[in-house]
Amino acid sequence: MPIVSCVVTTVPERGKEVEKELLSIPGVEVYGGGLKEEENAYHIIVVLDAERYSELEHMEKQIKAIDGVLQLAVVEAHFLDEFEKIESGEIYPMNPFRGLRKAEKEAERAWLGEDEDGEKESH
Repeated sequence: MPIVSCVVTTVPERGKEVEKELLSIPGVEVYGGGLKEEENAYHIIVVLDAERYSELEHMEKQIKAIDGVLQLAVVEAHFLDEFEKIESGEIYPMNPFRGLRKAEKEAERAWLGEDEDGEKESH
């Protein structure tokens, strides 16, 4: 299970409201925030807890879409449990390169001048 600790930086006047909105996002734990006057920003400590990395990406988009959020900075990330589940076959990673092998084979056939059955094309 991926776990990521972050600091959410907001405009000072929206800090408390952003904290409340963060609490409504499943998997987001809010550990408090505070105003840094010298930086003119409000910082909120959060932990994102999910089953898969893709869920963390969704949480990140939700957080960045909140009015007043300036930045989401990752402090520490832990993904070991997810890798162990992939190794054991409990979960399967999404393949962003799905279909790549087929495309490689088609390109190789075209390069060699072969048809779909691997026979030399006659011109």
